[in-house]
Amino acid sequence: MGFSFTVHWICNFVVGLYFLELVKLFGVGAVYAGFGGVSLLSALFAYNFIVETKGRSLEEIEMSLSPAAPGERK
Repeated sequence: MGFSFTVHWICNFVVGLYFLELVKLFGVGAVYAGFGGVSLLSALFAYNFIVETKGRSLEEIEMSLSPAAPGERK
């Protein structure tokens, strides 16, 4: 959690630092379209690669993430 919050605040700082310069160079629409594109890519990544954990025990999550050992059936 601490690492996630640190990355979040660093990204917020970078956006706040360069936002006005990017607006001057590209315009408001293009800057927001870029932010929207990054958000869309993030959503697609989460949908395809992050495992749903709601209502599952830690053991169930662990079993779904680790491959079956040789000779075992999944």
